[in-house]
Amino acid sequence: MKDELEKYIVENKREFDDYKLDEVHKLKLWDNINENLQDKQPQKVIPIWKQPVFKIAASIIIVLGFTFSFYRLSGNESENDIVNLELNEIDNYYKSLVNNQIQLIKNSQTLSIEDQEDFLLLIDDLDSEYNTLKQELKERINDQKVIEAIIENYRKKIQLMENLLERSYQTKTNIDEGELIL
Repeated sequence: MKDELEKYIVENKREFDDYKLDEVHKLKLWDNINENLQDKQPQKVIPIWKQPVFKIAASIIIVLGFTFSFYRLSGNESENDIVNLELNEIDNYYKSLVNNQIQLIKNSQTLSIEDQEDFLLLIDDLDSEYNTLKQELKERINDQKVIEAIIENYRKKIQLMENLLERSYQTKTNIDEGELIL
């Protein structure tokens, strides 16, 4: 059928090019098109969202959604409280250990001022790392790993302090033992 139409158009191309419609013919043509379109009866469309059953169902779904969201959020808060409580306990425990060790180092007679300052710089670096980790914890970036990293940070501090104190006391003990031998 398409081939026949193309053939007809090619054969009658001149007539299509030369034929000019005046306004009367244009209006008649549009009237015929319009009549053909109006002959078709529009189908009755019943929007389902205007029926009462669907309004009620939508309301129930919305209420259930809000209820579910509320319970889910309130459940997370109790979990967050547990994590915060655990972190506070860990934080307080390690802070007390670190503060005691820092006081021992500051009061140490055997450590040079240079060693004490170098040590305090290392502790400051670890403190800045600790603050970054706490910020990540507030942003909820993998809570468990962040807490583990905070604990590891405290362990590094304590290990550094113990090594420094052990080194300073070994020197003192060696001198004492040498004096006893002589």
